[in-house]
Amino acid sequence: MACANSCANVDTFGSFDESGLRESEFGISAVGTFRIAEEGDESEQPLFNLAMVDCEKQPDGTGKVSLECRVTKAVVWAHPDKPDADNPNCSLDLDVSTYSMKELQKGVLAGMGASGACYNAILTIDRTAKRVYMSFTRTKEADNFDKIKPGTCGAPPRTEVLMNCTGWPKLRAKGKTPPRYCDFSSSSDQK
Repeated sequence: MACANSCANVDTFGSFDESGLRESEFGISAVGTFRIAEEGDESEQPLFNLAMVDCEKQPDGTGKVSLECRVTKAVVWAHPDKPDADNPNCSLDLDVSTYSMKELQKGVLAGMGASGACYNAILTIDRTAKRVYMSFTRTKEADNFDKIKPGTCGAPPRTEVLMNCTGWPKLRAKGKTPPRYCDFSSSSDQK
C-alpha cells in the first residue's frame, strides 16, 4: 500500500515507452509497472515498482525446450513520515524472482515462484492479449502463521498486470488523465 509522503508520488522516467510483449526466437520480454487494473485509489495499488520480465528458452538436451522467466523489479517502499533529510523515509529494493513456465492452454503460460512465508506468486503471460499478470496464492504455512498470530498473513494481494506508467501514455492522452496514469499503450500506437 502506498503511503502519503514525498516518495509516494514517484513517476517512471525512462525510454521504455512500450507495453505488451516482445517475442523473438530466444524468448519473451516485457517492461512496465505492475498495477491493479481499473483501481483508481492509489492506496489500493501495490508499492510503486518498475519491472522487467525476461523469459529465455532452455533446451534440456533431449530436444525439449522449456521457458524460464526472470522478473527483476525495483520497488519503492514509502514510510508514512513527512520528508526528513536526516531520516530517510523512502527505501528502494531490488527483487529478482525466477519462474519455470508451463503452457496452460494455447498462448497462455504460467509459472509459480516462492514469494515468502505467506504467499506464492504466479506469473502468467497471455501471448494473445499481450499481457503479463502477477497473482498470488496463500502458502501452506500461511494458515499456521495465522493460528499463531491471527491476521499475520491475511488475504492474498489482488492480481496485478504489467502496464506502461511512463509519462508517454499521459502525453498521448493529451494530459486528460489522473496524476499517475498507466495504460497498455506504447510508442508504436498511432494516437
